[in-house]
Amino acid sequence: MKFLLVITAMLSTAATPVAGDWKLTPAGWGPVRIGMTRAQAEKALKIDLAGEAFDNEGSCVELYAPDNGLPGMYFMFLDGKLSRISANGRSTVKTPRDIGVGSSAEEVRAAYGDKLQAEPHHYTGEPAEYLTYWLKPEKSGVRFETDAQRTVETIHAGNESIQYIEGCA
Repeated sequence: MKFLLVITAMLSTAATPVAGDWKLTPAGWGPVRIGMTRAQAEKALKIDLAGEAFDNEGSCVELYAPDNGLPGMYFMFLDGKLSRISANGRSTVKTPRDIGVGSSAEEVRAAYGDKLQAEPHHYTGEPAEYLTYWLKPEKSGVRFETDAQRTVETIHAGNESIQYIEGCA
């Protein structure tokens, strides 16, 4: 009987990782993968998402977990498929290279090296900027938006939609 109790205790402590342990990559976040449908993403997250379409046709939708279920996390779906996962505000999510909201532009540069592409921020200009790392050029990557203090305020990971500034454009 003691043996059975030990095995049961071991199994209960080997639970799947919590969202705070998941790393944001160009391929996805934890069990949520770029290319999933909304239903697949909700099943993987074990949470219903809410939000609204950016266009009248409903081909572009940005969703979030209501009631602060996943603080600072947003999920963009284009033509019914997950194209981008974004972390901002209160998100504690990090990339595998330990970059998260609040990291400095210098930390991003040190982590991603000379393959990082820099361009001025569309709204605020320099010193705010977009720092983009492509795993597969123009197809799969991660983009860091920095503010005027050169601090990461948003991270986008996914396909070419990481470059979109206003919704789906």
